[in-house]
Amino acid sequence: MQKKLSEKIFYGWVIVGTMWSINFATMATGNLNLGLFILPMAQSLNMSRQQFGWAATMRRVTAGCFSLLVGRILDIYGPRALIVLSSLTIGVALFLCSIITAPWHFIVLFAILGISGLGAPNSIVTSVPVAKWFERNRGKALAVATSGLGVGGVFFLPFTQVLIETTGWRNTWATLSIIFVVLSVPLAILFLRRQPEDMGLYPDGIIPKDTSEHDFNTALNFIWTVSSAFKTPTFWKLITVFTLLGLVQGGTTVHRIPYWVEQGFDPRIVSYSFAADAAGAATMALIAGWLADRVNIVHIGIGSFLGFTASFVMMITATNNFWLFASGITFGLAVGANMVLHGFIFAHFYGREFLGSIRGIVMPATLASAGIGGPLIGYLRDMDGDYFRSWWILLSVCVLNSIIMCTIKRPKVPTT
Repeated sequence: MQKKLSEKIFYGWVIVGTMWSINFATMATGNLNLGLFILPMAQSLNMSRQQFGWAATMRRVTAGCFSLLVGRILDIYGPRALIVLSSLTIGVALFLCSIITAPWHFIVLFAILGISGLGAPNSIVTSVPVAKWFERNRGKALAVATSGLGVGGVFFLPFTQVLIETTGWRNTWATLSIIFVVLSVPLAILFLRRQPEDMGLYPDGIIPKDTSEHDFNTALNFIWTVSSAFKTPTFWKLITVFTLLGLVQGGTTVHRIPYWVEQGFDPRIVSYSFAADAAGAATMALIAGWLADRVNIVHIGIGSFLGFTASFVMMITATNNFWLFASGITFGLAVGANMVLHGFIFAHFYGREFLGSIRGIVMPATLASAGIGGPLIGYLRDMDGDYFRSWWILLSVCVLNSIIMCTIKRPKVPTT
């Protein structure tokens, strides 16, 4: 008979709340709001779209290069020191963005932002620790923590646009750097811990009848290592899906906002639509997390990629503000489901023990493709004069991902 360790709140939910706040703060670091800087910085520094794409690329490249190390650090030492050091480094780099005088300065600083992977798409830094504290409520916990990204987008998109309009893009970078450090560093120092066993606790705060109940989602209680995970077809299908997704994320992060502005939509209205996009992501993250503990996670993945597809169709055909918001909200819903998918599916299939290392192996491919996406779409736009062909390419990628997800099944435990 299972029973709770105590009547107090399980400390894992403190970890969730802390990661929610840190995820919220990362939306100040040039993720979703990067597109708002493109037009003013392009005019001031004579930056091309490809150079903005390369800045986003370098952030992902450095995140990918260090992801295996970051994953091992999370498995062995936990997230506290890593997040504190990373946050301080990111804060300094963001502040320096306010005094740059050449495009290459911006590219180098964004490369520094990515070293720890904090703030990168589907960051393992904030999701792996949450997954280690939960098994039965893993989907719900990941959903709550991940929703901080969406809520952060809702707040920081219009906030960033207002700052740019009233204080200029340089002062905006300086302000965002201070906000990020204040929101992330103190909480990480005070509350983050590696895993429940370090505090004499069990996942979910529940004492099992025997140790065989640990990692109950892992067949036969098999401990998946990086090597054994590599030998399963499921692992390679997941890498393929998330690598293709990286191409979509990289291409849209940099170019969706300038696309809408160039289509004649008011920049302030566009920022509001992207806030609605982020709200959709936060809402769907909570829904998908609740569903992930109850339904096949693969079905959530299929729905996510179909949502991306529908959003691109609306982008291509949009003629008024209704379709601007419809496309943005649909894209946000797809992002929210996918954030839970990425954080949940590896822990669900391969357990907690080497989760950081396994996801640290996956991230380089994902981030490399995202790094290609930004400059590739920028190149196509500069060559064509519009984004029409680019959006059709990314739409096709989302359709392909939907098909691949239909073939993914739980990996079989080795017989030897």
